[in-house]
Parts: sequence; C-alpha cells; structure tokens
Amino acid sequence: MRILRYRNNCNRYGTRPETASVGFTMVEVVVALAILATTVVAMFGAMRNCLTAAHHSRMLTGSVLLAETLLAEAILSEKMTFETKRGQQDSYRWQVQTVATPIENLGAIRVKVSWWEQQREQQYELLCLVQIKTTVEGK
Repeated sequence: MRILRYRNNCNRYGTRPETASVGFTMVEVVVALAILATTVVAMFGAMRNCLTAAHHSRMLTGSVLLAETLLAEAILSEKMTFETKRGQQDSYRWQVQTVATPIENLGAIRVKVSWWEQQREQQYELLCLVQIKTTVEGK
C-alpha cells in the first residue's frame, strides 16, 4: 500500500517559513495603478464627450422647435407679405424670410435659427413652399 504525502509551505508548527513571500511586489502595484489610472482617464474622456453631445442635442432640439413655431406663425398669418423678420429668443437668433418664387401663386418661407456653441456658430434652416392666395379687387 502506498501512502501519498502532500507537501505544503508550512513547517511542522503550522507557520510559513521566512523565505515565502506574502503580498504584492512594488512592480505589481505600479502596474495595477497604471491600469487603473488609464481606465479612469478614459472614463472621464467618455463622460465629457457624452456631456458635449447631450448639450448639442439640447440646443439643436430647441432650435428645431423655435423654427417650427416661427414657420407656423408665418403660414398662419392673415396677410402674407414678402419681407424679412429678425429676432432673438434666449441664446438663439432667428430670421424669417418670405420670398416670391418664379411659379405663380407660390411663395417660399425660409426660417433660419442660429446659435453659438463650442466657439462656432451653428444653424438650423427650414424651408417651406406655400400657396399664396391672390385677391382680385372688387370681389
């Protein structure tokens, strides 16, 4: 019969010999900190990009809503005149331009909304063709 004996790192008193290493080496700690630092920097960069994209999306959505409101007001106006109106609302500057087209009884309304973001001027433009009702004098 064969008896199997297992070797362990403990001496006969149950304690480890002084030659056995416990813990991490300085190189392992430095490498772990470098990996952690790289991960944290990458996460902050990604978070900054997300915040920038969210701000741009919020500004673009606001400009679209403003442009659609101005277009609806121009279409629903009682008397359509060929003119250019300008104004400002919050951080947006807007321009509504009503022009004639070469086609009879057809006009174009152009709404342009612009704002400053990231040291550049951004803009949203909306163009709509509308039928112009002509009034005949005497009727």
